[in-house]
Amino acid sequence: MYEIMHSLKILVVEDSEAIAGFYKDVLESEGHKVSIAVDGREEIELYENEMCSHQSEQQPPFDLIVSDNSMPVLNGIEAGAKILEMMPNQKIFFVTANKDMILKKFSVDGKNIDVAAKPIKIDLFLKKVNSLAQN
Repeated sequence: MYEIMHSLKILVVEDSEAIAGFYKDVLESEGHKVSIAVDGREEIELYENEMCSHQSEQQPPFDLIVSDNSMPVLNGIEAGAKILEMMPNQKIFFVTANKDMILKKFSVDGKNIDVAAKPIKIDLFLKKVNSLAQN
């Protein structure tokens, strides 16, 4: 549907197994490699592990993080802030019912950080993923 120049490595952070599975299926059907974390703490652990095995210290280990905000243990805002401390050029796409909270915390520019409200239509989801990937 939305053609992306190459396969992306994407981390999906979502505590709803159904939503995480849906995102994974949609993204993999577009040719992307998807990892899943169920909360912000697992997101940071996965991220740090990928950073250790990643070749470049300046390039993020994931092309994109797709994250909810309301999650147990550590929410998306807290985890996103920690990841941006480690890797300021990491691209994050928040898909959340708490859109206003994201807008207050982050500089949402549509190029590095973007946000959309849940529920999200599949065409908008893919359009935003594509837009972030190309910037």
